[in-house]
Amino acid sequence: MLRRTVLRLLGSTGLSALWPASVGFAASGGAARVRPSDVNWPTVREWQALADRLDGALEDSRSAFDALLEENGGKVTDTVLQKLVNPFYLQDFSGSTQSQGWLDGWKSAQSAKVGIPKNAQDVAELVKFAREHNLRLVIKGGGHSYYGQSNAPDSLLVWTRDLTGIELHDSFVPQGGTGAGVPAVSVASGEKFISLYGEVVVKGGRYVQGGGCTSVGVGGHAQSGGFGHFSKFGGMTAANLLEAEIVVASGEVLIANAYQNSDLYWALKGGGAGWGITTRLTLATRDLPDRFGFIGFGVQARDEKAFRTLVEAFIAVARDNLVSPAWGEQVHFAPDHRMFVKMTFIDLPLDEVRRIWAPVLDLAASDGYGLTDDLVLFDAPARHWWDLDYWVKERPGVIEIDRASSNAGTRYFWNGDNGETNVFWAGYESAWLSQSLLDAPKSTTLADTIIDAAKLIRFALHFQKGLAGAGEDRLADARDTPVHPSVLDAFALLLVAGAEQHVFDGVEGHELDEAAMRIKSGRIKGVYDRFRAIEPETGSYSAEMNFHETDWQSAAWGDNYPRLLAIKNRYDPEGLFTGHHQVGSEYWSKDGFVRLRGDDG
Repeated sequence: MLRRTVLRLLGSTGLSALWPASVGFAASGGAARVRPSDVNWPTVREWQALADRLDGALEDSRSAFDALLEENGGKVTDTVLQKLVNPFYLQDFSGSTQSQGWLDGWKSAQSAKVGIPKNAQDVAELVKFAREHNLRLVIKGGGHSYYGQSNAPDSLLVWTRDLTGIELHDSFVPQGGTGAGVPAVSVASGEKFISLYGEVVVKGGRYVQGGGCTSVGVGGHAQSGGFGHFSKFGGMTAANLLEAEIVVASGEVLIANAYQNSDLYWALKGGGAGWGITTRLTLATRDLPDRFGFIGFGVQARDEKAFRTLVEAFIAVARDNLVSPAWGEQVHFAPDHRMFVKMTFIDLPLDEVRRIWAPVLDLAASDGYGLTDDLVLFDAPARHWWDLDYWVKERPGVIEIDRASSNAGTRYFWNGDNGETNVFWAGYESAWLSQSLLDAPKSTTLADTIIDAAKLIRFALHFQKGLAGAGEDRLADARDTPVHPSVLDAFALLLVAGAEQHVFDGVEGHELDEAAMRIKSGRIKGVYDRFRAIEPETGSYSAEMNFHETDWQSAAWGDNYPRLLAIKNRYDPEGLFTGHHQVGSEYWSKDGFVRLRGDDG
């Protein structure tokens, strides 16, 4: 059905000529990529010839878990577990990913060979080698994909770790453009956001929109859309993209911006992974606010009646105050009538923050309620928000210092972020929630849904991942991206997920508890279904949705998908870059090795 719709749309726009007859979507099916066990796998001499052409390295894969077992006599000790929840430590190993797998979906597995490029020409050599030898090709930056997109056994992995470098521009004009430039920063795709923030914010005194987790890789984040603590202020990371250098399936190094390869440029602004390998991104920078702040606390109600009063008070606070560029981050709801606030804010006096949250805090102090997590309220100079030395001196409990990686002592991640590291997912769902839900009469239905869903499992409303309340300039930027348009009117993104940490096959005491995971998966689906009952038409965030979603194309990109699919075939007609929930992946087997026949992909 999808293929027929796409073909009809392509014919009406004159784009059908982009599809070579030899490819014909999935109709050419049956072509299998080569595995190490096949006779046509590259020879030792061919691999060596490739290595000789690289300024970087070509090596075998190695995982953090294997390295730690060797160091600790084959035992899974507390030290091993501690290191495995450090995202920066995992990023020292080509064979490790932040997630370990997904129930009935995928398991982390190492590639057959790993290319570590130093520059765009190295990337081009690796891409051409994979194409010429019909290899499965995967790309790893930060390794944060929940879907295992940077993970495939029997593959050639391009690990962008050594693509580094950051340059600030006072006035950047994209190649081929004219007129006045804008302040910007060019960043190599292997950099992590902690380094980008250090150069742009801490040293440069400018604001750049990026991810909330400091260990996230810049390249993959931008292609997903990208949200951070302050996205109602700064917009999506993808919408701030001015230009990209990218190696496409032909091995060409292209510049994509508004003036050249503009279709590819649009696809890179939130169309997910799979367009090629970005080697450099240029992002707009903006004036830095004076202060960033945080408010956090937890409340428990005595019974459902009291919980309803609490939820209704929260909805009123959200409606009247939080749909604004000044606010970001999360409010959680959980079983046993609990609510947790973990919100960031920009340039608001602390007394004003207290006033805004007074309806909820006053309830927490009254009969029938209690604080489960004490109130934490502070602000800091915005220039120091990503400054390790500042946090060590002023609020050391806010961060966890990386003490294990090859750059130990120089970076940090936020306290609590390691709860999502080295996990095996039972499920993960997202849905954008329209701001009209905050107004009567829909607000009553929203309250009913929150109360009902909270009986099942903890879930969160991420305010920074909905753009309702953002400035008109940021909304205009977001409209010119392929991200599902419901993000524009969303006050928040519903996220509900669950996982087990430290699951290791064959290690006693660390086996997957499948029965418990299936119960958790069912509860996650229950929360999602309850919200979908009141918000059936909005999309899901492409980077944070159900691995098993069957209508993922429409859920992630809506009516933008046919255009994305046409662009995909123009730049990658043979599907060299394919992975789960990537544009065009419906025409490949689940493992990405076999092009399928027929419409079902």
